[in-house]
Amino acid sequence: MAETTRHRNAFDLYWRLGTDRSIERLRAELQVRGRAPTVRTLYAWSSQYHWQDRIVRLEQEAKRADDEARVQTLRDMFERHAKEGLLLQQKGAAWLAPMSADDATADAAIRAVVEGSRMERLARGEPTERQEVQGGLHINARLVGLTDAELDRLIEHAEGALRG
Repeated sequence: MAETTRHRNAFDLYWRLGTDRSIERLRAELQVRGRAPTVRTLYAWSSQYHWQDRIVRLEQEAKRADDEARVQTLRDMFERHAKEGLLLQQKGAAWLAPMSADDATADAAIRAVVEGSRMERLARGEPTERQEVQGGLHINARLVGLTDAELDRLIEHAEGALRG
């Protein structure tokens, strides 16, 4: 026997009952709405029209849709954070560029560049810090790659910032 509108409406109501669904609860809901088949008839419909299998498929589809939405939301957030990180870096660099060692401290600009870089790396799935272990010492990998002249300039800027 093909599924009729009455069978389909009963199944739809059964599905909407959610995690508390039961044939008995379905019958009670149908009674409130008017004429309701017996519990035995509803069990027969459930078996004949494979309600349990359909429920499993619908729940899987709903979970898959939720998962896809969650993944897209995370992708959007990561992309937004990466853009915000780049903007912070640009603002900090723009503020630092015209400054000399005698100017006011550049803490906010330096922090914008550093935090912007950290935020961008984090949003792109990269570690925010890399450390190398040599002889029991933790060495920041960014410092290892700098030349002596670059290190001297960093020290001069830091000392200038401390002097105010």
